[in-house]
Amino acid sequence: MPETEVAAAISDKSGLRLARNRGFISALVMTAVPVTLQALMSTSRTMVDTVLVARLGTDEIAAIGYGSRIVFVVMLATMGMADGGAVLIAQFRGSGDAARTRRAMAVTASLTVSIALAAFVVCLIWAEPMVAVATHDPRVIDLGSQYVKAVIGMLVPFAIISSLAAGLRCTGQARVAAVCAFVGVVLHLALAYGLVFGHWGLPAYGVRGAGWATLGSTCVEALLLTSYVYMTGNGMAFRPRDCGDGFKDGIASRIRRVGVPVSLSSTSWALGILTYSILVGRAGTTELAVLSMINPLESFAIAVFIGVSTAAGVMVGSSLGERNPKRTWRLSKALLLWSAGIALVTGFVLLSAYFWLPALYGGVGRTTLGVARQTVLVLGGVFVFRAMNITIQNGLLRAGGDTLFVLRVDIFTQWIIAVPLTALVALLWQAPFPLVFLVINAEEIARFFISGARVFSRRWMQILID
Repeated sequence: MPETEVAAAISDKSGLRLARNRGFISALVMTAVPVTLQALMSTSRTMVDTVLVARLGTDEIAAIGYGSRIVFVVMLATMGMADGGAVLIAQFRGSGDAARTRRAMAVTASLTVSIALAAFVVCLIWAEPMVAVATHDPRVIDLGSQYVKAVIGMLVPFAIISSLAAGLRCTGQARVAAVCAFVGVVLHLALAYGLVFGHWGLPAYGVRGAGWATLGSTCVEALLLTSYVYMTGNGMAFRPRDCGDGFKDGIASRIRRVGVPVSLSSTSWALGILTYSILVGRAGTTELAVLSMINPLESFAIAVFIGVSTAAGVMVGSSLGERNPKRTWRLSKALLLWSAGIALVTGFVLLSAYFWLPALYGGVGRTTLGVARQTVLVLGGVFVFRAMNITIQNGLLRAGGDTLFVLRVDIFTQWIIAVPLTALVALLWQAPFPLVFLVINAEEIARFFISGARVFSRRWMQILID
């Protein structure tokens, strides 16, 4: 349905009625589904690596699980800056200013790649000490550092993918990035199978092979996406001059104002996830292996809500760019209703993993597998809170430029509530891992109530392009 018809439907309906409107549903699906598919395909790299390496042993799966968390911190920092830039891109597009939309894209890409380059150097030099923080097991340290050094080169192409994909989503071209991601995933699957076990005439490199497969497939995906943008004359095809103009006319400062808190919030959250891995790793290699097994399932579920929250951010950002707060509020309520429904369904799917988890991780010991199955039940129960937080914070609050509030809430709920409680339960009380995992998710429950109250206050709706 054309955007004008969707806008008319939004202006005439309440949140509940709008949630059933075909035009609204079509607009939501057009962005959410391609972004979800792209996120699922990107997440599948971790799933493939974990499942393949699980055939090698518990030490290997613990090493790749923690090593991927280190890389995950930087990935979220770059994605955070890209998402912050997308807030401006969406609002400029909503106002109809094509030149400034392109400049915002240029500045977003330059800031995102700069973060990736700095992180690449740090991780390459200090890979082994970073891994050693989480475990005293020399074999796990060696394997983990091998993986980090092999995979860390993917950060720069990943930054390019993140920034271009964010811009394309804001212009209604989310499926382009999804197609490129599909090619990258297929290539990764073939390379990982060959390089981990030595098939296709390739040498068997084990954990390192999984990292190199991720590096190679990410480079190909970035090349495909960049080629599409520039060979088709896309509106996101910026030139060096656009970047300079963006810094001169103040766009860069606005992106930093929004993007830096988003990037810091994402980095803080990822560092918290890394801290949980360190605390769990100190409790034992089995616990760290279980966390590594659960992580891909959780990431797959989160990928669904990356799509929903991205669609929410684009729709709300464009509505704010049109300077219509009443329409924005109706739209927000409809998006929250859809998010709640999808969150419940996703939670039930995660609960069902209790039955099919043994088929996925056949090479893992019986004790480790039993703990993982119990933990999956906890994950399914608490995921509803996490899913709603993704839509509320990443979709609505960030689209309205309320990124400092999100940063404060993230720091408080994670570092003041969840991390100390996890340290107490995991190290001092030495509680069973399913209980530790529940305590880790205490931040999500607290965040849900605080951020939800902020949404209904409507103080988050800011027009940033004026």
